[in-house]
Amino acid sequence: MTAYSIDSLNQKFELRSYTVIFDIADSLAAEELLDSLDRATANFKQVFNIQEEPQASFYLLKNETELEKATGLAAKVGENIRKVYENNTVFLVLDKFEEGFGEVAVRELGHLYFNNKVNEKEIRVRQWRSPSWLREGFALQSAYKIRKDSREWLQKGWAKLQEAQKANQLIKPGIMIKDINLIPDAARRQLALFQSFYMVRLLLGIYCDSFFSKYSTLMGALEDMEAENCFRQITSFDFEKFFSLFDDWVKKTNAWTAME
Repeated sequence: MTAYSIDSLNQKFELRSYTVIFDIADSLAAEELLDSLDRATANFKQVFNIQEEPQASFYLLKNETELEKATGLAAKVGENIRKVYENNTVFLVLDKFEEGFGEVAVRELGHLYFNNKVNEKEIRVRQWRSPSWLREGFALQSAYKIRKDSREWLQKGWAKLQEAQKANQLIKPGIMIKDINLIPDAARRQLALFQSFYMVRLLLGIYCDSFFSKYSTLMGALEDMEAENCFRQITSFDFEKFFSLFDDWVKKTNAWTAME
């Protein structure tokens, strides 16, 4: 992995296959990152069906100026995370976060691994070959599991999904394909994240460890393959039919079964 030279970052912690580079004043944030990554590793390997531990470097930056110095590109408006997929590096701008560095790190590790194994491509601005719900759902599996309030958080999310299902307000596949982080309404955006998490839970429940292995193999090898065609080959469902299956699952399943 490439090392970036940033004068203000004078400390480095390493654990397993993870590295955190930071200023000594941000030691607590660095410790939280590594602890979260450490706790997430076993679940991460299970979700992605891998034996090796994923590799990643995290740079804890104080502000947008350091992000520009580190990467040579100015920060975009509101940008607090920047990923360099080719060398498994994540930059976090600390003054943009109040808490939750660990959960963020685990989620971004999921994004790194998913994109690199799938040979992901951005086909439009903020839209990738794979649907947003699939990318986010895999990235959130371990991130939501290592939260201190994980069970309460996931139970709350399932309750919101069931309320939305009763009101015919689950978010339709056409929206979930696009970047769900751009949904303007905060409540709908959080619902989309919970929905992504549980849509992937359903996939993992049906196909266990085989789905991601097959999906990443096909998508990684065939650059022109459309995600829905790949999905259909593996599951026999297109996105609309899988959404119908998910809708019925939400209607009939209790929170404890869905979570596990």
